[in-house]
Amino acid sequence: MSHVMARSQLSVDSLPNEIIIQVLSSFPTRSLLPLAAVCRRFYGLVGRVHYARLVEASKLRDHEMILECYHPSEKVSTPSLFCEYLGTDGLTEAGDLANLGELHNLYARFRPFHGDEVYGPRSRWPAGMVSEEVVESSTKAPSHDIYLDFGELFSQLCTVTNLVKVGPRSGLFSSYANVTDSVIRVWRGWLQQAAQAAGAKQRADLGLDDPCILWTDSSKTVGLRFRVVEDKCVPAPILFGRDEEPSVSYSLEYQELLIRANWLLLSFETSEAQQVSHAGKAVVIASM
Repeated sequence: MSHVMARSQLSVDSLPNEIIIQVLSSFPTRSLLPLAAVCRRFYGLVGRVHYARLVEASKLRDHEMILECYHPSEKVSTPSLFCEYLGTDGLTEAGDLANLGELHNLYARFRPFHGDEVYGPRSRWPAGMVSEEVVESSTKAPSHDIYLDFGELFSQLCTVTNLVKVGPRSGLFSSYANVTDSVIRVWRGWLQQAAQAAGAKQRADLGLDDPCILWTDSSKTVGLRFRVVEDKCVPAPILFGRDEEPSVSYSLEYQELLIRANWLLLSFETSEAQQVSHAGKAVVIASM
């Protein structure tokens, strides 16, 4: 009788943390995070599991980030950009005891750059005959030109970011996960403000409130930090009213791609799930 009563008094609270963590680790992140609301103990254990996943996802094992950013009329002519992972600020300092709120505010940083398919000197010059101009162009930061006509208030940028897994051969992708697919309005006022900020000799570090960042959504899931430079050579119209805006042209130089670490983790898990579902099948999602 006492043995039956002892068994009836067993509960989750009597289990050691190691067993609960092992059980929690079997849940995908989308199902794991809601379990943090069960109790204070679960909140801490879910945070530990989630932190370990963020660290693993930040390694981007066999994965690459591809950025497409173009005006709607220039989709075909605008090349895709590869993105070099620069790090996730605050991830190491947070540790596995960090709360979920702190982890939610972490961002992974990437540096967009041109791939070899755009500035590949080997296909244009024989070995040993590559000019200095070509070498310089291959290391130059990519940029996007925006022209606003007389009275035009804004332009648009289609922004598509995909996390892809490199296939068995170079240039082949075995899986991909869409990180963001949105259209950003680039307002005349923002261009002027960002150009003034870029020209300032001393700039304070404003973090996520940097006026040079264009966010793809109101939740600030994905953002692009630009260095905006105005082209002063655009001729002004001969006649225009006091309240009318003249034609302007700006160059937007890509500096960083910012992705919320939680969202990067979800995309990483989606890509990994695709890879498992295609195991044993010669499926090519895309090629570059």
